[in-house]
Amino acid sequence: MNNTWKKAVSVLIAVALTLSFAACGKGANNASNSNAADPNRDKIAVRIGKGDDFTITKGEIEDQYGYMVSMYAQYGMSAPSVDEDIETMQNDVIASLVIEKLKLYQTGQLGIILTSEQTADIEKQVDEQMKSYTDMFREQAKTEGAADVEARALEIFQEQIDAAGMELDIDGFRDFMLKGYTEEALKEALKDQITKDVTATDEEIQTYYNDLLASQKETYTTTPADYSQAAEDFQINGGDPMLYTPEGFVRVRSIAISPATELPAEYTTLKDEMTAIESQYGAAALKALADKYAAKSADASDTSISVTTGEIEGGAALVSDYVTKKAAADAMYEDYIKDAREKANEALASLEAGTSFEDVLGKYGEDSIYTEYPAFVETGLLMYVGGEDTLWDAELVKAVGLLKDGEHTAIIQVDDMFYILQLVGSEPAGEKSLTDAYESVKAAVIAQNSDQLWNTQLETWQTDKKIVTYYEDVYRGIGKE
Repeated sequence: MNNTWKKAVSVLIAVALTLSFAACGKGANNASNSNAADPNRDKIAVRIGKGDDFTITKGEIEDQYGYMVSMYAQYGMSAPSVDEDIETMQNDVIASLVIEKLKLYQTGQLGIILTSEQTADIEKQVDEQMKSYTDMFREQAKTEGAADVEARALEIFQEQIDAAGMELDIDGFRDFMLKGYTEEALKEALKDQITKDVTATDEEIQTYYNDLLASQKETYTTTPADYSQAAEDFQINGGDPMLYTPEGFVRVRSIAISPATELPAEYTTLKDEMTAIESQYGAAALKALADKYAAKSADASDTSISVTTGEIEGGAALVSDYVTKKAAADAMYEDYIKDAREKANEALASLEAGTSFEDVLGKYGEDSIYTEYPAFVETGLLMYVGGEDTLWDAELVKAVGLLKDGEHTAIIQVDDMFYILQLVGSEPAGEKSLTDAYESVKAAVIAQNSDQLWNTQLETWQTDKKIVTYYEDVYRGIGKE
């Protein structure tokens, strides 16, 4: 479903993703013991420019080559074994390393610097990212029941840095992120400088429009449900504009609320034990009996509820054990879900008291897409009501299909989530003319032309022997030993 991801991915993955832009630069920390013992690891394999400020060592190439081999293994592929194939992989690895350092080298050659506003923005991004990590680790420390939550949060932070193979403390990690963000901003500024004069001709724009419209009509006529993800991606990231909209789409706003804590491990254990008993006695029969026991326990004077020994003949102990476990599991689940339910009820009461959906969404909604991309608060998210939606739960789609523009649903529980949805309106179907889409199509063509010029420039720099010197004797043995 596209409308909630409050449950975070693992902390390590979150850290790794944030650092992905600099992964190549930290490869030496992941060197194998045999490679680390190589006395030639620090030997310069590639030099960019005349000095030693921008160089690539044999060790860096070895590490990146080893990483590529490990990726091959993950996909069930063998490492190259023929010299020609090994050298092709070497060239690919070296090219990926050279291009990144070339960009930084050229920023210096062309005098590219960041403005004070850009620098301040980078500092802000880094501080926000550090706070995000610390908040996440603090929640983990609370879940663990740490006596000193702040100390444990910092300890977890350091553990994750260590697990990523980075020989840094937390302050060093911040400096590393700051350096990485700054270098990325410089590279983007360099690209902007190189491509600043790129434009698009009317002929290019018309051709692009014709081809894109034909492609989208074919795709979304065949698989209309795919439209929503592409359209929302364009709304977030730009790129190819949406020129064709199939029938059956609407826009909705969604208030999504989830429990603030996790279910205890004991709950899973009880459910597993209940499943084992069900396999012996029968799930339906056990559930019916458990419900009867619960109702009888709630009101012992109710003579209309009777549980006879005949119903549990031959399995009294088994049923009794099941009933006890079910009652305990139900109590755990109720304790886990009740705060989220109460929050959803408060949100619904606020709507019914006349508060705007947008305001209630801002106060109670937990879906980060609305805070990360505020435009969706205004437009709503796409939902396919004309067929099977592949992103939204079917119960939510069904409920929206009963609404009129501006109306909202009651509270709908799907698994552990509570939803209140509002129908914003229908998404206009059909083709968009070039006149209506001209500026967005022109922007897409300029972006395409810019990428072509940029890639050509990178290739020119990469193959210019006055700029880049390759010492093949240093690295051609990698992968062949």
